[in-house]
Amino acid sequence: MKILKKDFKVKEYVCMQGSWGNTPRELRTMEYHVGWNKEDESGWYEIYDEESGGEDYYGEGRLEFDGNELCGYDGEMSLSDEVIKCIVEWGGIDNL
Repeated sequence: MKILKKDFKVKEYVCMQGSWGNTPRELRTMEYHVGWNKEDESGWYEIYDEESGGEDYYGEGRLEFDGNELCGYDGEMSLSDEVIKCIVEWGGIDNL
């Protein structure tokens, strides 16, 4: 079984968004955990801020593949560029 995993941290500006608007952006260290099981064409991601341990900012979801093509995701309104970069580094194709 071929499972690819990557754990890393990125300092970036983040905020909360909703139908009510958004909070002011603030600089946080975001921890990323990304995985891709090529055998069953599935993947996952988890993202949270290091400062609060995910109490302030947290997101997770699943990734759907057709072969090497990323064809869907679930869990958040938009997929992080950092997650997409991982998929591309591993030979995936982003067609979302």
